[in-house]
This record gives sequence, structure tokens and C-alpha cells, in this order.
Amino acid sequence: MRRRDFCTTAIGGILTMSSTSELLARRAFSPFAIRGVYFHDGFAAEPKSSAPLYWDFEAWKREIDWLKACGINTIEFATMLEFNRLPRTELEHKKIKDKLRILEYAHKKDMKFGYLLTNTVLSTVPDNEEPGNQLGNRAKNLCPQEPGNFEKTIAVPKFYMETFREADFFEEFAADWGGCECGRCGVPQFMQYVQVLAERLAELNPKATLYADTWCISFWGKEPMAQGWKGVFDHEISGTREVIQSLAKMPPNVGLALPCHHLYRPLALKEYGGKAKTPLFPTRDDLQTLRQAKRPVLAWPHFVMDDDAYRPAVWGLVHSEVRYIQDLLRTLQRAGIDRVVGNLYLPLLQISNTFAYGRLLWNPDEKPEQILREFAKLIAHKEDVDRLTDVLLWLENHSYWQEQMPEDGRLPLLPSTLDRKSASAQARQIRANEHLALPLPIKPKAWLQELGKSIEKMHWA
Repeated sequence: MRRRDFCTTAIGGILTMSSTSELLARRAFSPFAIRGVYFHDGFAAEPKSSAPLYWDFEAWKREIDWLKACGINTIEFATMLEFNRLPRTELEHKKIKDKLRILEYAHKKDMKFGYLLTNTVLSTVPDNEEPGNQLGNRAKNLCPQEPGNFEKTIAVPKFYMETFREADFFEEFAADWGGCECGRCGVPQFMQYVQVLAERLAELNPKATLYADTWCISFWGKEPMAQGWKGVFDHEISGTREVIQSLAKMPPNVGLALPCHHLYRPLALKEYGGKAKTPLFPTRDDLQTLRQAKRPVLAWPHFVMDDDAYRPAVWGLVHSEVRYIQDLLRTLQRAGIDRVVGNLYLPLLQISNTFAYGRLLWNPDEKPEQILREFAKLIAHKEDVDRLTDVLLWLENHSYWQEQMPEDGRLPLLPSTLDRKSASAQARQIRANEHLALPLPIKPKAWLQELGKSIEKMHWA
């Protein structure tokens, strides 16, 4: 049987596979058009095999096969912080070569490939040294208004755009790395990068889109943290609206990528004093302006499926945030946004969230309990499916995402009778499934071991 884009579905209590066309025939809604994952391959982790920073092409193939089986149709990469220069070392050239092979492989799988571009940031790693873990912070930002700096900095994203010219889309990333806090620079300087890159992309690949991504657009301005994180999120709204107004002057291949922090992120909701007090952004008027201008809109939310090394309490842990992934996707769907790219930093650990994300991109109304049970059927011996489902329900109810959320943003708990001690004991008893229905990128036994270790580390639960 030829492998197509498979999703899993439970029929008569048995886990089976159906083609997406068959699933759609039974559903009265449209799935998200871009169902994407952004990979951050700039962090080290233990064991090394869990960190994409160290993956070879075969490891990427296993991950892409898994994503495809989950119903995800788009992958995206970036040039990580210390690598943000014209390549100099064997490692840098190898990573580019691998990503070109990934691009080709993704297209063979009928998947889209995107690439995230930067602006003012340049690596400070010595020429004869290999870049590495992003936490080294060996990079600096150059003000593009200083003589020669724009030319120096635009050369790097242009190189990567030219290298990955067959990509389906690019994003020009506002900041978090990049931006300029000199006090003279702002959105117009960011849009200068967008303009130049869009014009070059039109020459290289007329079918491709360049999204102006307003993640950390606040860092195109003086002292962005002067009013704390609330000031940053306020400026995200005003800065994004300035970008929206600027799009009228941009080439027709430019769209908008939105962080959507005000819709889902605990840090934003807390800074405003709760979900009820958080301003709605984007609004219907914002999106209507973009639709009338025929500019595509991409949602680029982060930290729901996975977290990063800057929050050590949850770095390297298995997560479960199915309810919050569902809530986010429902919100985007109601707003009329049907393109979304979520993030994975340690993808092998987050296969349960990835499975759920893929399912919910096809149908945001599926029940989280049912999704977790179907995932348990993939991983656990058939006699231990109930046991793993119970543990996953406990994990879901005690996720760090839930812990960070203000009271009025917390979603109802799923039914569970376990506490941390019993969840830990039960996780150790689960036997792995040896008859895989989908191409997992990690062996079930290894993932179950990581699950057990993660529960032990969840000190807040």
C-alpha cells in the first residue's frame, strides 16, 4: 500500500489508519491549510540524541515521517544565533547540506518547507571555531543606520534565502534575535529588510511568500523593557499595526506572521492582570484589513507544545498541553486564520503533544481525553493502554503551562484520580507496544522511560 498522509482514528475501539481524504469526507469542516512545525536546532541537551542540534539527516527523516503521519504538512527551520553568518566551518556547511536534503525530502512527501530569516544580528564566533549551543550568546546586533551595517547584515538572510530558494515560504523575523534598540530605529527599519528580501525572493522564486513576522517587534525601539513585559506586549500591538499599514507599500509576495501572544500566552495574560483584562489582538478589523489587501496571515505561536532552555524547570521534560493546544487552534479558527506554525525544540520528547497537535489541526473539536487515549494505544502494550491514559491525564492536568496560567485562563481539568506519587509508580509499570501503527521517531520504551523521569522532576505538581 502506498503511504499517503495518514491520521489515526479509533473505530470500534481499535486503532486504525485512514487517509486524510477519507477522514475529510466524514467531516463538515476544513482543516488548517498550513499545519506546521518550526524546529529550533540551536540548543544542546542530554542525551544528545534528543537535541536536533546534533541530528543527522536520517534522524530528520524519521521525524518528518512521523509529522506526516500525524497530519502535519509544513516544516520550518532557521539559522540559529551563533550560526548567523556566512558559513565558514565544516559543521556549518554540513548543516546547510542536511537542510537542503530535508527540503527535497519534504517536497517528496508533499509537505511545505519554510525558512526563518533574521536581520541585524551577526555571529561573533571566531572564524576558525564552530558555532554551537545558542546559550553561548556569541552574537551581536548592529544598528542598520550606522554606515555599512545594513549591507553587512542583509547579506546573511539573503545568502540563506538564495541557498533555500526552493522553499515554499520565508519569514523575516522582527527580533529575539535581531532588532535594534538604539532609539532611532523602529518599524521602518525592520520593513527595509522585508522590502529588500521580498524583492529578491520575487526574482528567485515567484511562487514563494515572505511573511513579515512581528515576534518581538517591540525590540525595534528604545528600551523595550522600560515598562516591563506589559510594555513589550503593548508595543507588539502597535508595532504590528504599523507593519500592517506598511504592507500597502510592500511587494505583493509579502504577508504577515503574528505571534498571537495576547490570545494564548500565560506571560501576556498575567502581565495584563488576567485573561479577561488582556486586549484582544488581532481583532476582526485587523484581519479584515489584511484580507482586503489580499495579504496572507500566518499564526506563529510558541511554547505550547514545547518549552526552551531559558526555563530550566521544564527543559528536557515530556509535556502534555492538549487542552491548551485545542483552545489556541479554536481561537485561531474563529478569527479566520488557517495557517499556523507551532514549535518543537526537543521533538522526541514531545511526541504526545505532536500527535495531539496534528489531530487538532484537522479537527479542533476532538476530545482531549480521546486523543490521549489513542496516543496511548500507539505507545503502550494493549493491556497497559488504560494505565498510560491515566498517567497522561494526570500529566495534562499538571503541565507547567497550566501552572503559569492566571486563574481565569486555566481550562477545566480532565478526569483523573492519580497524584504525583501514584502517577510515577504507574508510569514505571507500563510495557511498550512492539507493533507500531505509525512511524515513531523514538522507540516507545525509550519514550516511556523519559515520561517516568519527567514526572519525577515536576516539582510543582
